[in-house]
Amino acid sequence: MRFRASFPVVGLISVAAYAVVGWLLEEHPVARALVGNIALTVSAGLALVIILRRQRSWAGCQRLFWNTTAVGVAFWIVGHVGWAVDAFKADPLPWLKWHTVFSLCGGIAPLIALLARPHRGIRSHAPAIVGIDLAANGLLAVFVYAYLVLVPSVVPTMMVEAQDKLLLLVQINRALYLSGLLAAAWFASRSTWQATYLRLAAGAAIGFILRVGASLAIARGDYHVGGPHDLAWIIPWLCLAWAAAESPASEPVEPAVDFADPPTPIAFSAIPVLLIPLIGYGMLYVDGFGSPTHSFRVLLTSITTVCGLALLTMRLAAQGGELQRADARLKLLAAATEQTGDLILITRADGRFEHANDAFRRALGYARGEIERLTFPQLMDASSPQVGTSITQRVWREGIWRGTLLRRRKNGSTFPVACTVVALRNSAGEVTHLVDVERDISDELRLRDQLVHSERLSAIGELVAGVAHEINNPLQTIVGSVELMLDDRPDAVNRRDLEVVRREAARAGQIVRNLLTFVRRGTPDRATADLNQIVRSTVELRRFHLEQHNITIRASYAQAFLAVLVNRDEVQQVVLNLLLNAEQAIVKSHRTGTIEVWTLSDGDHHAVEVLDSGPGVSAEMRGRVFEPFFTTKDVGEGTGLGLSISHGIASAHGGVLELRDSIAGARFRLSLPIHEQTQRPPREDPEGRRAVIRALVVDDEMPIRQLLVRLLERRGFDVVEASTSEAAIELGRSAALNLVICDVSMPGLNGFELYRRLSAARPSLAGAFLFISADSSASDQIAADVAHVPMLRKPFTAADLDAVIVRVVGGQRRLGVLEKL
Repeated sequence: MRFRASFPVVGLISVAAYAVVGWLLEEHPVARALVGNIALTVSAGLALVIILRRQRSWAGCQRLFWNTTAVGVAFWIVGHVGWAVDAFKADPLPWLKWHTVFSLCGGIAPLIALLARPHRGIRSHAPAIVGIDLAANGLLAVFVYAYLVLVPSVVPTMMVEAQDKLLLLVQINRALYLSGLLAAAWFASRSTWQATYLRLAAGAAIGFILRVGASLAIARGDYHVGGPHDLAWIIPWLCLAWAAAESPASEPVEPAVDFADPPTPIAFSAIPVLLIPLIGYGMLYVDGFGSPTHSFRVLLTSITTVCGLALLTMRLAAQGGELQRADARLKLLAAATEQTGDLILITRADGRFEHANDAFRRALGYARGEIERLTFPQLMDASSPQVGTSITQRVWREGIWRGTLLRRRKNGSTFPVACTVVALRNSAGEVTHLVDVERDISDELRLRDQLVHSERLSAIGELVAGVAHEINNPLQTIVGSVELMLDDRPDAVNRRDLEVVRREAARAGQIVRNLLTFVRRGTPDRATADLNQIVRSTVELRRFHLEQHNITIRASYAQAFLAVLVNRDEVQQVVLNLLLNAEQAIVKSHRTGTIEVWTLSDGDHHAVEVLDSGPGVSAEMRGRVFEPFFTTKDVGEGTGLGLSISHGIASAHGGVLELRDSIAGARFRLSLPIHEQTQRPPREDPEGRRAVIRALVVDDEMPIRQLLVRLLERRGFDVVEASTSEAAIELGRSAALNLVICDVSMPGLNGFELYRRLSAARPSLAGAFLFISADSSASDQIAADVAHVPMLRKPFTAADLDAVIVRVVGGQRRLGVLEKL
């Protein structure tokens, strides 16, 4: 890298040193000639060595460019060595010998190499064709030299004329080479190859100017090797070595097909081949057929023409093979375009459709012949007729447009698409086609809206849960106090009013529980329940609402007790979701209808089925009804999660939720495993004594704590109370306890921590705990070590409390204090 950076400086020093040495050896012609020949050979050899060492840095047409240049340099070195030998022999005309052919090829090869156009990339598909083009142009150059110089040189009287023509051809070649480099630098203005062209052009320009003086000296016979005229060759070779050292390496990866790069025109080979007979036979006509070189020129023209035709034939064959490969690639791309799910449309510059793939035609509902007669704006939504025109104008101006559109199908319906439109331009920069690639984003937008809706529901759920927690505690106090008053005054005049208060408080509690069931998962605790009772309560909950919408609900229940081990809230949620789906299906069909619900037992499972009189589920939708977020409702009417959540709940209980065949409407069936009830027989006190059961009530809410104390005392418990977990720990360590009722949410240590502390200190208390909570989220926070502990959610009734106490205390019924339970 350091050597490359100082290359121009080293070159200038070398040129200066050569000039000084030549001036010092001016009186010693032999030594000067030796130094001059060495300098000429070394400068050309340096360029050749650098090119050969960097061979692996280039590929494709870029390597072909440098290889052609390297061949020219090698030919020139061979020619110069031959010329030097003849010059040392004091040959009067060393310019017209065999070696001159090699020297001439060395000068022509860099010019011909420019046809490889390396600044356009490696073009791995083109080297064979470009190589034939280079050979055809090289053949023309050799023919011109041989025709005008070599053939006349065999006639002694024409040798001086031949030398003059040689010098003229060399100067013309230099001028063409310089012009070609400047043109290449212009076309490569946006390429890293421009610097390479400019370095070569600098050497060619200096060489062209110095060669004028050298040619004049050769014509006068004053040229001597080792003089300043040799710089006409040395400086261009040094610039070539500099350009080769700094030339950019080929990109490691290139597209298999570059559609922006048109194939090399066959004229690059055809024109040189056609010029050979035109020049050869045309000059014979001008000079006359009596010229002494007539026979040689006819023979040379004929042989060269045949060789040119052979090259042209090879060029046609190579281009034919390339066209076949390109055609195969185009067919492959066309097949991929047809098979892709994206919507692809190609239009002409005037707006007419050129091609639409199958996905596009299917999405819009048009046949191939129909869509070709339409234009871009005709497939847009009528509410935005100017969008197509504005898109076209922007693509023409900027070359690309990205955004969303509303497409209109043949039947008039619309759907949104994400669209990218790009312009294809020809070599003149004119837009010829527009390529439109689209993707239907209906499902994405629906999913986004559903997620937004779900986020809103989640936020509402957090608010509802917080409010419910604050409501449940006073509701619990109201319910418990009313039940105590009813027990104290069974014949009171105001008993009816107390019953109303209890019923309405229970109703408020049920509303809160329904809200919590909707926004949060229920407690994972499972208990034996009657499927009939769960279904009946859910049906009654929705009956009034359904009747308001002119929907009749018919329910029939199995006569037997359908025992299932379930989480009551979760199963009730499943039944409620099925009823809601049935209701919405009927309402959406804009007619009244009927919902039938019945329970049954089929041996291994207890089941509930829901059948509606709605439109039913189509065959193509049957396989998707349980997918998350899949819904046929409009945005805001449903999240698409009801059936998927219900399916998950059924699976978690070991059951099945399925869509069954029906003559009309949709028929869903929830099946749950049968639960065999087991009940521990009461153990008898061998001495038949009545014993006292002691209970500990822990709650930071004083009204609830006092209420629980009164309820337990009426049931024969000896009750102690604590307002904090710390106080409960002290009581639990000193007192003998049979039951601990503990609120989950308390300041300081919560109920779970209290359980862990007491059960660690007294393992016998691990089975005596009962949690109560006004917050439904508490059940989601239960760790594995407390998952077995029963939990009552506020507000609960005395009957609910009795049922759970029986589970906790169990065999202590033998003590006689639980007879009221």
